[in-house]
Amino acid sequence: MGGYIPGEILDNIRNRADIVRIISSYVTLQKKGKNYVAPCPFHHETEPSFTVTPEKQIFYCFGCNLGGNVFKFLMLQHNVSFPEAAKMLGEMVGVPVPEGFSPQTRERLRQEEKAWKINSLASEFFQNVLLRNPGAEAARGYLISRGVTIDTIKDFNLGYALPEWDALIRFMRDKGIGIRSLIDVGLAVSNNNNKTYDRFRARLMFPINDSRGRVTGFGGRVLDKSNPKYLNTPETEYFNKSKILYGLDKARQHIREAGYVIITEGYMDAITAHQYGIKNAVASLGTSLTRDHGKLLASQTREVIIAYDADAAGIAAAVRGLDILQEAGCRVRVLHLSEGKDPDEFLRARGYEEWQRQVERAVPLVEFKLQMALEKYKNVSSSKDAILEEVLPSIAAISAELEKTEAIQMVASRLYTSFHAVAEELHRFYKNNPKKGTNPDKIAKNKHNIIRKNRINFGDKAEYELLRIMLEDAETITEVASELKGNFFKDPFCSCVYDQLLEIYLSSSYNPSALFDRLEEEHQQKLGMLLMEPIPGEDIKALLPGYIAAIKRKRLLQYRNELVMALANAEKSGNSAEMDRILHEISIADKP
Repeated sequence: MGGYIPGEILDNIRNRADIVRIISSYVTLQKKGKNYVAPCPFHHETEPSFTVTPEKQIFYCFGCNLGGNVFKFLMLQHNVSFPEAAKMLGEMVGVPVPEGFSPQTRERLRQEEKAWKINSLASEFFQNVLLRNPGAEAARGYLISRGVTIDTIKDFNLGYALPEWDALIRFMRDKGIGIRSLIDVGLAVSNNNNKTYDRFRARLMFPINDSRGRVTGFGGRVLDKSNPKYLNTPETEYFNKSKILYGLDKARQHIREAGYVIITEGYMDAITAHQYGIKNAVASLGTSLTRDHGKLLASQTREVIIAYDADAAGIAAAVRGLDILQEAGCRVRVLHLSEGKDPDEFLRARGYEEWQRQVERAVPLVEFKLQMALEKYKNVSSSKDAILEEVLPSIAAISAELEKTEAIQMVASRLYTSFHAVAEELHRFYKNNPKKGTNPDKIAKNKHNIIRKNRINFGDKAEYELLRIMLEDAETITEVASELKGNFFKDPFCSCVYDQLLEIYLSSSYNPSALFDRLEEEHQQKLGMLLMEPIPGEDIKALLPGYIAAIKRKRLLQYRNELVMALANAEKSGNSAEMDRILHEISIADKP
């Protein structure tokens, strides 16, 4: 897998990259003994089955079986190839990676890098205009009226697009960037008459960064009453707003520290929140939350508070995304701001302390949906079935049994009915909607139990245990190799790992995490499982002779069986000389 990149460079990156530190920038880890644990970022769960082992520099999930080293984590987290993950990690730890990719990968990376550089240049241009150009006076006045400070303007790289048709095009031309490139990244538009002009004109500009802080697109807001009020970069190969949360690159660390994320609807809501010290806030770019957003958030935290605008449209937008977040394994609460204010207005009018009081009063998703249903159906006694129909999907999606029980009790009390009645309706819902009622944590646990129950059945025990000892203690490799010549493993997985193990051990300082770079996906999965298996007893070297002897006995028995079969064939063919030779071999094999 790592053949495009020299081994010494990969080793250098691996030695500099602390897997706990790298994964901690994506997942909130908790120390547990020698290891660190968290809910898995790659499948939905609330109980942590994802384990990071700093001693071996690997991760493994006992729920979904995914495991590997720090390169593998980045491949899964960002959906990139091994060379791309190596380049990404090299940038993080200060080790440059040569362009050793396939032609297709190299071209794609080149185009992506070009797009980011063009967007970054555009961001610098727009901000320079906002801060210094006389034509941006109205934009500066608007931001002042909204209470946005100069530090915030610089922190979020806010800018302004001049009303001129080709201001950005001319600037980019001076930088050697042509119109075709600007069209490709969505900064220029060509009409039916082949006239090309700037996409963004007379707009306050909000650069949109990916989770790594690279500018992937823009949002532009008009300062007058013209439409559209907001204009975004169109969907391109480099920009997909259904996979981006505005401000996540700045909020990620603060989300982990706070233990929850605030999701707002618009740019200004998130910006104002950060300015008021609420730095765990992000925005959904004015769109409904998607499953990709859910996955992105679930890798950061499980606690989500939605703080959309309090008007009817804002509430409707919140409802569309709540179920998706819950499906992603998040515990969702809704912050319903009073007086019809959006978060930006509320903070400027009421301040940080009152905001925090509102956060503490944020209601769980089931309660929020119940409140909406009660407002919709004024007569509770005649509308219980209709109200239950609106809240049951959210109750069914709750994975924690205690939380689910509390939700049932709350709904029962608000509908003036019994716990048993609501529970019966929930049971009926499960029967009619089995997929919606599935508990992802339970699936993960059951899968883990099956794996542990059958772990010895997926190969020869002696071979697996011997390999496990060598993986744990590299000093045993030499002893095993001297006692058992060649690649003695019969199991395909063990044989493959042993070949790579010897090569790594002989060529460089041994590190079990390096093995993952050399194995196919199926073998990576088994290796992760094997490395997480405990070794019985404290002295693993004392176990070595027994497993070596067991493998020798097995090899000898297989050899004797082969001789017996050969003897039968010689007897059948009447070859007495061959029979005598085989009998002699059998007598030697039978000697103690």
